[in-house]
Amino acid sequence: MAALTLRAALLFIVNLTVGLTLDTILGDRVQFPETEHCSERGAKLQHTLTDESSQTVAHLEDVWKPAYGYEDRMSPNESVILNRSTINDQGLYSVTCGSAVKLIQLNVIISSEKSVTEGEAAGFTFHYFTAGKLERYRVERNKQLVFELDLSSGNTSQGSGFENRTSVAPHWRSDGDLTLTLHGVKPEDRGDYIFHVFKDNKREHVQAVRMRVSPAPNTEDRNPEQITFTPQPPCKEKTALICVSVAAVLLIAVAFYCGQKNPRICGSKVSGGAAAGGAAAGGAAAGGAGTELEMPPYTDTPVPILHK
Repeated sequence: MAALTLRAALLFIVNLTVGLTLDTILGDRVQFPETEHCSERGAKLQHTLTDESSQTVAHLEDVWKPAYGYEDRMSPNESVILNRSTINDQGLYSVTCGSAVKLIQLNVIISSEKSVTEGEAAGFTFHYFTAGKLERYRVERNKQLVFELDLSSGNTSQGSGFENRTSVAPHWRSDGDLTLTLHGVKPEDRGDYIFHVFKDNKREHVQAVRMRVSPAPNTEDRNPEQITFTPQPPCKEKTALICVSVAAVLLIAVAFYCGQKNPRICGSKVSGGAAAGGAAAGGAAAGGAGTELEMPPYTDTPVPILHK
């Protein structure tokens, strides 16, 4: 028993406790949910390193506090949360709470980015050695099934909301091309897609793609009944309107000039003529002789001469 390594002891404990597997994309935050259910003072979260040694990540006092080396990525909290994951965080963790020990496997996955417009098809490149005895190829989004292919029988299954929208290359068995095509992308399809193959009940060749969906361009036609045009007068009507306006301005200018500069001449010819014309028109209309209006004689007011 003394010869057992720490890893062997942990593997032995796996058979006695329920293990939890967490997947996170490199750089994302990570929460260890098992730590939230522990209230034993002195509890620890430890990370098993590749040399089978262990490193304390956090310990429980009144709240979970970060251990040395994690201060810049963790704040005291009710559970252990790493604000940013690194590739070195991958591995096996153990939560020691009193006499109970629970194991957590954390997988830190490097992800690629994909941006797709709503309504288009999205292709997720994936290749794997498909010759020989294999089990399943599986695709998940946010831990929910998207697509699964039995690599032995060729049978497929699709998750809720992805029915009749997923397919792989027809020659996947001979070419090892398991590229998945998602047709008719919807806004709700955005998220983190995890791709892996099960072999001997273990996940292999794990890959991730973070897909963003942009809205389709607005192609809806505007309703013609909602468009209001202001009718414009024809060119001839515009010209007539301008002419009338110009004539009115000229008449006003002439009247102003006559009244201010030469009232005698304008008064006899303009005012008198207008009056006479109006009287004649009125008389003719009444059937009688027209009466001409006489203007009073104009007399110049003498200008007084001043003698020095």
